[in-house]
Amino acid sequence: MTKQKRVVVVGAGLAGLAASYDLAHAGYHVTLVEAAKDLGGLASSVLIEGNPVERFYHFICRSDEHLVRLVRELGIEKKLFWHQTRTSFYHNGRYYGFGTPFDLLRFTAVPASQRIRFGLHVLASRYRKKWNWLDQMPAKPWLIEWIGQEAYDVIWHPLLKVKFGAHHDKISAAWIWHRIWRVAASRNGLFERESFGCLEHGTATIVEALVERLKALPNVDLHVNTPVRPLTVTDGRITEVSFGDQTVPCDAIVSTVALPALDRLVPGQVDPYFERARSIEYIGVVCMLLSLDRPFSKYFWTNINDPRISFNGIVEQSALNQNLRDRGVNVLYVPFYLPVTEARYKAKDEDLFQEYTAMLKLLNPDFDVSWIKEWRVFRAPYAQPIFGTDFLSLMPDHRTPIRGLYVTDSTQFYPEDRTISAAIAQGRKVAEMILQDTRSS
Repeated sequence: MTKQKRVVVVGAGLAGLAASYDLAHAGYHVTLVEAAKDLGGLASSVLIEGNPVERFYHFICRSDEHLVRLVRELGIEKKLFWHQTRTSFYHNGRYYGFGTPFDLLRFTAVPASQRIRFGLHVLASRYRKKWNWLDQMPAKPWLIEWIGQEAYDVIWHPLLKVKFGAHHDKISAAWIWHRIWRVAASRNGLFERESFGCLEHGTATIVEALVERLKALPNVDLHVNTPVRPLTVTDGRITEVSFGDQTVPCDAIVSTVALPALDRLVPGQVDPYFERARSIEYIGVVCMLLSLDRPFSKYFWTNINDPRISFNGIVEQSALNQNLRDRGVNVLYVPFYLPVTEARYKAKDEDLFQEYTAMLKLLNPDFDVSWIKEWRVFRAPYAQPIFGTDFLSLMPDHRTPIRGLYVTDSTQFYPEDRTISAAIAQGRKVAEMILQDTRSS
């Protein structure tokens, strides 16, 4: 190249960090701009008792090949640990093990015949390869056909209803299938428990490794706490980006923000691409993080179906990340997904604390608020796209009609759910597209 190409990456989540990493190593000048004061996006962390802890829980599955590959490239594979975990289902005041076929046989909350059907469905989902036709089918009738009405009502309905509310019966079967597949693929054998992975300091381990390498490169400029101003499209192209008191020229721009935020970056676009993007709906998440002076339970993940409890699950991250527990840090997450227009999303943190701690005492009668050393509440407005049927027809391409503008967003993970591995994959995929397009231009 006779002239160094310049790329601006908007958003320093894992997609933006991965794209910047590949582009910078290819010799491009990269300007990475993040509106928040912390790096990592939904994978960012806070300090709890001096230890980095993720704001929102994450776990790694055996199928998360893009994450594992990048961990190896960064030379931090010794900081990736795999553990067999215990999961449970809390139904109407009683715990059931929910991690092995033997647990399923003892799950008397549903009829015996439907327990067997549920197990066969997991097995069939594990080995399914063709899934596109599931994009056209709602998950609810598909699940009922496979596992039966009672099993659906006990296991899947509360999970879908609490998370997606009025949209629960429109969720694509393809999305549900991939969730089942991803967890089932994390078993080393049919009768073993799932084996999940975690990084030594959670997502901070990989975020910090990427940031360290980017800061060491002379062709990378990193800006935090700096929102990007709306972009100017001239003759169908974006040639510069403004933020803070700077305006920088660029040959390409990568947007890694959620589609509603992208719409604010390029307002007024009437192309069908942007019309489809605007039609995609999201729900937010309110996630309470509690640091306890002892373990809450023996389970990593507990799904909940009990009319007395508003949330549908809790995650005890320290049951997976032994590094936290060895430091005496017992981290418990209480997530709740909902539209940002609902009152609970805007509720006072203290009100949520009172509500949730009362419900935690139902799950563990020995629990007392004196166990809590620290607690925080985190919110994200675009945490989960609503993956309805026929979502493939809405999913945006990485290349947009605006020349030089590329997009990554969690909608493009479909049928996969939001994972850090999928974010890395999308960031690197877009970087490769830019290398191809700009080198040939």
